[in-house]
Amino acid sequence: MAKRSGAGRKASGVRRGQQRAAIADRHRREAEVRAVRDRAKLLSKFEESEPDGLVLAHHSTHAELLLEDGTRSFALIAPKVHKLFGIAVGDLVWTVDGATPSERVIGCRSPRGNEVRRKRGEEDKKGHVIAANVDCMAITAALLEPPLRTGALDRYLVLASVLGIEPMIVITKTDQAGPDSELWELVKPYEEVCTVIATSAETGDGLDDLREAIADRITVFAGHSGVGKSSLCLAMELEDAPVAGDMSYAHGRVRGRHTTSVARLLELPFGGWVVDTPGVRAIGLIDLEKRDVDVHFPELTPFAQGCEFADCLHLDEEGCAVIAAVEDGDIPYVRYEGYERLMLSLDEDRRR
Repeated sequence: MAKRSGAGRKASGVRRGQQRAAIADRHRREAEVRAVRDRAKLLSKFEESEPDGLVLAHHSTHAELLLEDGTRSFALIAPKVHKLFGIAVGDLVWTVDGATPSERVIGCRSPRGNEVRRKRGEEDKKGHVIAANVDCMAITAALLEPPLRTGALDRYLVLASVLGIEPMIVITKTDQAGPDSELWELVKPYEEVCTVIATSAETGDGLDDLREAIADRITVFAGHSGVGKSSLCLAMELEDAPVAGDMSYAHGRVRGRHTTSVARLLELPFGGWVVDTPGVRAIGLIDLEKRDVDVHFPELTPFAQGCEFADCLHLDEEGCAVIAAVEDGDIPYVRYEGYERLMLSLDEDRRR
């Protein structure tokens, strides 16, 4: 029998690789079909009644719940629920009796209105859910310590827009940077995008405005560690509010030390809930395509319609009406800079 040439062996190896990939893809799609079927089957056993539990915190195999009778309880998450649905803060769930009538087991989870995700690291492409069914995103930032990073504001605003969650920007620690500070110039362009509330947990300034804005809603406080989320929770007398952390000045950078280890739903004394989340360094913009980014920058939308090319990305194309508007001062440069930075980061994410 004649020996195959090197090229023949290579081609055969490629075909085997393609066959293995095709088989793996088929198995994945079959698994997804089974999961959809199994979720629908489990839901059908519960959906005629209203969920009786709200997830306040998730601890591996258990969750802390607020039950419909107003009591709080730790409940075991049934393995099937963990596998088919997953559990996060803000979820509405159905519970059943455990080993004893006083023990509760989460038997099913209601479909979510939305999901807030974050990435565990650069290699995490899908992210994991840290909160569900959120009404409002309070994007929290300090002006001075740590220094304001408008890029973080831009990414959170896009995230809120993608999820269909109403955003607001909460500036903290105003006692460190008064109204005469030049740093407020960085904030002004964002006042045209959403509500901006200036607060100080130290002096109490702005807290009444914040209370009014988040009353009777589920609000997620989003922001990097050290910007003052935990201090705001304490100032608003949230039950079980986390302890405020110190600042770290290591390596010439000012940033906060994490004080929140797990996401929790904290009850507001005046009505509503706040999701207190761990400090987020990698914002979970999952599956965002470059061609869709400008939709989430409302300042760009009116001008984008005047671009010469329908697929214009507003970066360096000829006949771009958005770039012309930036040059004419009709679009704040800080916002366009955030758009450029986000587009570049999406390229970097795809190269990883």
